[in-house]
Amino acid sequence: MATDSNAAFWRDVWGLIMDYKWYALAILVVTAIQEIVALWPVSLLGEFIDRFSTADLGSVVLLFLGASLLAPLVLRGNIVLRHKMFYETDFSKRVQMTVALCDEGREIDAEAAGQANARIANAVSGITNATYHVLGSFLPVIIKIIVVSSSLLAMNTQLGLAYLASLVIPAAMTVIFNNRLRVLRDDQYGLINQVEGACIRALTAPREEAHRDRLRDVLRRRKEVFVELVSRHQWYLYLRYAALIGSQFLVVFLALARRDQIGLTAGDMARIIGYTSQVAGVFLQAAACLDAIISYSRAYHVYATGR
Repeated sequence: MATDSNAAFWRDVWGLIMDYKWYALAILVVTAIQEIVALWPVSLLGEFIDRFSTADLGSVVLLFLGASLLAPLVLRGNIVLRHKMFYETDFSKRVQMTVALCDEGREIDAEAAGQANARIANAVSGITNATYHVLGSFLPVIIKIIVVSSSLLAMNTQLGLAYLASLVIPAAMTVIFNNRLRVLRDDQYGLINQVEGACIRALTAPREEAHRDRLRDVLRRRKEVFVELVSRHQWYLYLRYAALIGSQFLVVFLALARRDQIGLTAGDMARIIGYTSQVAGVFLQAAACLDAIISYSRAYHVYATGR
């Protein structure tokens, strides 16, 4: 069931991308432009530092200003485009899955209806959010890694290879941590659905003390699961952050140790620090999005199991 629901989840994500392929293509193009433009100020900063001692700054300061204003402009436009696709897909998928359940024609009570509605809402949120993150979060990481590693490899082969190797440990930690949180996430979404149903049952039979006791019990269990999930997740996030920052600093230390052999200037050092810092930031963002997507896939698993 876990394998089948995961396959169905990714099939629905891919189906949304294909249904809205022109949106998806526009997002891919704009995101590529966005990430290339975002690295331009770093390069200009290095050039500014190298020219500062010669007083021959030329137009680099104006270019630096223009690049610093252009990058966030492209980013904001991309966010509008991605959200436009998100709301379109969220609307169509919610209608599709709700109507499909209605077409089954089964008579269900209020509690079961509340749970079914919560399952659909969580599953739709998972599919549409995963589509949003796949297009808007993972492509920037790939582009940044390609551009930065190419620049570092051109500067020095060892620096480029060390940079790529530095990403292996935090990437592996992301996979391991999400596997350890899988059961808690299943409990999280299962209890969300139960709370929805228990609330409706208690409201439709307000004098039944048993329904109130059931609601209290479900909410207590949900609280316990949520607290444990948040605590473990935050600890895992910090460990991954520490591993990524430590690995990135290894690249900086390696560059410092070899600065005389490869003739690094102060501007080159600024570029290395700027590039690796940008990649570290976007890597953490993409890893957080991957955490969310895996969480969404568990919501879909609970939906498929409920069906």
